[in-house]
Amino acid sequence: MLTDAQGVSVRIEKPPERIVSTAPMATEILFALGVGERVVAVTDQCNYPPETRGLPRIGGWFNPSLEKTLAAEPDLVIASRGNPSDLLGALRKSGCPVFSVDPQTLEDIFTAIGDIGAATGEEEAAAALIAEMRGRLDEVARRLADVPDQARPTAFMFLQVAPLWTAGSRTFQDDAMRAAGARNIAAAKVGFVPYSMEMLLAADPDFLLLSTMEGNPEWMKREVLAKSAFRRLAAARNDRLVVLEADPIMRPGPRIVEAIEAMAKAFYPERFPGPASPSSAATSER
Repeated sequence: MLTDAQGVSVRIEKPPERIVSTAPMATEILFALGVGERVVAVTDQCNYPPETRGLPRIGGWFNPSLEKTLAAEPDLVIASRGNPSDLLGALRKSGCPVFSVDPQTLEDIFTAIGDIGAATGEEEAAAALIAEMRGRLDEVARRLADVPDQARPTAFMFLQVAPLWTAGSRTFQDDAMRAAGARNIAAAKVGFVPYSMEMLLAADPDFLLLSTMEGNPEWMKREVLAKSAFRRLAAARNDRLVVLEADPIMRPGPRIVEAIEAMAKAFYPERFPGPASPSSAATSER
């Protein structure tokens, strides 16, 4: 008997053979654990790894179809925050095991990987994946160990430009910024929150972190630089706009490590020589 992130006890009698994923990050974890061949349906937003492209779709992450989910005849559904509670209730009522995860911090991501490993009978694969991820994070920390806290650059992450939203503390994005050696100027706020232009101008961070939008690496950068107030920021004047591939930094899954490595390279290029990770490239005009 397992207990999921919603506190629901889930009985899984044997390793599932037909898994439906109702969230992109769950799909990424399943494939990273080596059970991709057992995944029989995913959401419209599930686009990684490439092997997901031919899988049946059950609808959007926030509005998956109950009928399509049941039609896939799953013996396990991996669910997450964002899925409608009535959908999960209906699936449980049908007798289908539903296991929900809810990673909000970096440590939560490791917990989710371990929990999905337990739910799928892949505890050893989960432990190995977690160890590999932690090893890479330890290497980043080792290279930055002698950088005093106050010498670390300040950063601000754009989740949305208009209105302005960012990631505060108790988010995996905040954890990622700190792991990459930066100080998040929005850390006094908790969660995903609106942020005032006045506060951003007053803090004047060293780096502005942006993400690709709909696969376009320049879209958010253009939106930021189109506003005269943003152009007054030191990061804009000094060409320290860092563009991250969206999915690794926005999905609480295994690729968060790639996003951290990409940010660390942007913040400390002299300490991280060589090309950025191909699947989480960070570009800066520095």
